[in-house]
Amino acid sequence: MDFVIRRSYKYRIYPTKAQISTMENQFSMCRHLYNRSLAERTDAYKKDGTTVTYNQQQNSLPELKKERPWYKGVYSQVLQDVLRRLDNAYQAFFRRAKAGGKPGFPKFRKRGQWNSITYPQYRKRPASVITVPKIGRMRLVYHRELPEDATVKTLTITREAGRWFACFSAELPFVAEPEQGLTEPLGIDLGLIDFFHASDGSHVPVPKHLRKKEKQLGRLQRRLAKAEKRSEKYYRLLRAVRKCHYRIKCRRSDFLHKTANGLLKKSGLIFYEDLRIANMMRRPKPKQDEDGKYLPNNASAKAGLNKSLADAGWGRFLEILKYKSRHLGKKTLAVPPQYTSQKCSACGEIVKKSLAVRTHRCACGFVANRDLNAALNILRIGMDTLQAPT
Repeated sequence: MDFVIRRSYKYRIYPTKAQISTMENQFSMCRHLYNRSLAERTDAYKKDGTTVTYNQQQNSLPELKKERPWYKGVYSQVLQDVLRRLDNAYQAFFRRAKAGGKPGFPKFRKRGQWNSITYPQYRKRPASVITVPKIGRMRLVYHRELPEDATVKTLTITREAGRWFACFSAELPFVAEPEQGLTEPLGIDLGLIDFFHASDGSHVPVPKHLRKKEKQLGRLQRRLAKAEKRSEKYYRLLRAVRKCHYRIKCRRSDFLHKTANGLLKKSGLIFYEDLRIANMMRRPKPKQDEDGKYLPNNASAKAGLNKSLADAGWGRFLEILKYKSRHLGKKTLAVPPQYTSQKCSACGEIVKKSLAVRTHRCACGFVANRDLNAALNILRIGMDTLQAPT
C-alpha cells in the first residue's frame, strides 16, 4: 500500500555575521510577539471571560505592523507561525486538563528561549546555497540527498549551541517493504548496566554520556550561578553550558541510531518490554508520621536513578527502533514486563531477587546473567503472543 509520509532533513548552514544579527533580531521579535499574544489572551479571559482565537490574532497582524513597524523585518508567514505555536500550546493545555493530567499552562518566553523560525510554505529544495526570505542567501552543507520524489513543505531555521541549521520538512510517497521472513527473532532487555542484553547473548554497555560530562557540566553551572546576571561573562558561560548539553545530545543520538541499526541488521523480529518510562521516573511520594513530620523516602537515591534513566534514552531508542523497522519491512513487538526478571526462562519457576543480584540461579540448575534470563523470557512471551490464535 502506498501512502505519504513526512520526514525531516537537517543541514548545517553558515550565515554571515550580518545574517546572524538579522536572525537573532527576528528571534527576539518572534519572542515578543508570542509574549504579547499570550498576555492578550490571558488578559481578555481575566477581564470578561472571553477567548481570543488564532484567527483574531492573525487578522490583527497588519494593524500591529502599522503600530510597530519593526515587525515588518520578519516574514509575514513566520509571524503567523508564532501565533500558531501559541494556539497549539493552548490546545495542548486544554487537552491535558481534560484528560486529568498536569495541564502546563503556556509560559512567557525569556530572553534566549526562542531559537527557531519556521516558513510554513517554503517549497524550494535544498542545495549548496539556499535563499531565505528576509535573510538572503546562505551556504548550506548538502551532505544528504533529498529524494527526487520528495516535496518540501516547510523550512525551519534553528540555532543550537551557537550552530545554525536548516530543517526541511518534506512529504514523500512511502511504499511499504514487503514483510520479510522475520528470521532470527530476538528479545531484548533494557538496563542501566548493559544498555540492552539480547536473547542471543549479545549486549551493549551503557555509554553514560551525561555521567561522563557531569563534572565539566557541574563546574560550568556553578560558575554560571555565581556570575552577575545578564553580564557578558554570564552569557559566555551560558553558551558554554548549552554547548556541553548539545554535545551530550549529539553523542547520545548517534549511539541510539547505530545501536538500533545493529539490532535490525541481525533480526527481523524484535521483542521488548512495554515499559512505562514516565512512571518509572516519577518522584517518590512524601512520607509522614502521625505528627505530620516528614520521613526519609529515598528521594535522593531515586533522583540519581532518574538521571541514569534519562541519560540512557530508552524511550527515544524504542521510537527509533520502531520507525526504522517499519521502513525495513521488519517487526517490533512490546510484551508485558511483569516477572520477566524473576521467572526462570528454563523451567518457569519464580526466583525472587533484588536489583543488586545480577545472576539468576534456579533450583532446576539453570544459571545465567539476570538480564540474559529476562531477555529469554521476553523472547518466549513474544513468540507465544504471535502464535496465539486471534
